[in-house]
Amino acid sequence: MTTGGDPPRRGRPKGATGFTWRAFFHHSTTPVFVLGRGRRLRYANPAWERLAGATLAESLGLVCSARRHSTPLAAALAPTPEALAGRPDAARRPAPPNRTGPPWWDVSFVPLEQETAADGLYGIVGTVRVVGEAVRAAVRVIPAAVAALRERHAAHFTPDLFAPRLAAQLRLAGQTAVPVWLVGEPGAGKATAARVIHHAGAAREKTFVRVGCGESQPYLVESLFWGHGGLAGTDRVGTVYLADPAALSRDVQQQLLDLFTDDHPGTPRLICGANRPAIADVEAGRLLPEFHTLLSVLELTIPPLRDRADELPRIASRLLDRLGAPPDLDDATLAVLAAQPWPGNVRELADALAETAASANGPVKREHLPRELRVRAGLEKPPAEAPLTLEPALAALEEKYIRKALARARGNATQAAALLGLSRGALLRRQEALGLSSGERPV
Repeated sequence: MTTGGDPPRRGRPKGATGFTWRAFFHHSTTPVFVLGRGRRLRYANPAWERLAGATLAESLGLVCSARRHSTPLAAALAPTPEALAGRPDAARRPAPPNRTGPPWWDVSFVPLEQETAADGLYGIVGTVRVVGEAVRAAVRVIPAAVAALRERHAAHFTPDLFAPRLAAQLRLAGQTAVPVWLVGEPGAGKATAARVIHHAGAAREKTFVRVGCGESQPYLVESLFWGHGGLAGTDRVGTVYLADPAALSRDVQQQLLDLFTDDHPGTPRLICGANRPAIADVEAGRLLPEFHTLLSVLELTIPPLRDRADELPRIASRLLDRLGAPPDLDDATLAVLAAQPWPGNVRELADALAETAASANGPVKREHLPRELRVRAGLEKPPAEAPLTLEPALAALEEKYIRKALARARGNATQAAALLGLSRGALLRRQEALGLSSGERPV
């Protein structure tokens, strides 16, 4: 309790003779801002100015909204729907001008209500707390159902999909973080091998992303990596699989080279897949040399399916199991599959088994396989082809034109003959030869 004429200072900044909320917030080290109705910035303290890198004078009246045209600062301060509804709320936002983070801003909103306001909301007081590091993927809380789904998905991509020697190489690749270059024919299983490496590695809890370089325009690939929320700015991607990187323009290749040779701890692991070794594309002038020297440290070859006849039963069984069909195949069915050349490799086998499983509706038998497979195996004769007889085809075409000319000429033989480039007598003789009835003869 104070004596004399000095009023108590409780609740006031030191040196203040009366309470002024601006002076109260002015001395706070917590960044504070105030939004008026319409979400416009009405006040911000010096701590906020230092954090935002902007002065109150130049930011006054800023509409804090998350719309597409908004600035990063306006989007970071935008009140949540809960706050606009008059309920306290908080949100984690990318720190301006960074659009992907870290660092992040934890923004808390406290609505101010007024009885005379039409909607009850008078303004919003906000505070900002800086989160300097992103939350590591390993400590994120993952719902049990999502974790179980992830485990079931990973079970489809185990090294035993391949021969023992290649399986051992894939396990070794999963234990390292070096860039891998996978070589193989289309459909041989390069993307599957990349997923096996991903799920066998330390980044298995993060996302696997496949980028088809030859399937998209270069600007779309560039936007995928460096656009808003792109792969280059997130720590949630564990492995990026580039399919045929030589199909990209050289400037995009250079940007990818800069990204994946960076030692930043959040950089994802790179795996490339192509039909040829990296050195072959370098020598052909389609690929930057650094992709061979720096981004293909470990090169693995995926053999075509025709060279993996002993693996065919296991591969077919795994594919059927993934389709939800009974995985066991009898010897007769396997013999038909083994007799195929499989130019499309495992991808073609997977498509054939998907068609077979849909028609079988139960255990897959030889008779359920597509007919072309049974024909190639010599179990059925190819369908008889229609004879290539020219005369009937020409006669049918001639009759069609005569009928059309007569219809257009409304039965007038002279006009019909002129349309066909014939004399009236020639038209009569052709109609006789075609055996048209007298009612269809020209008049």
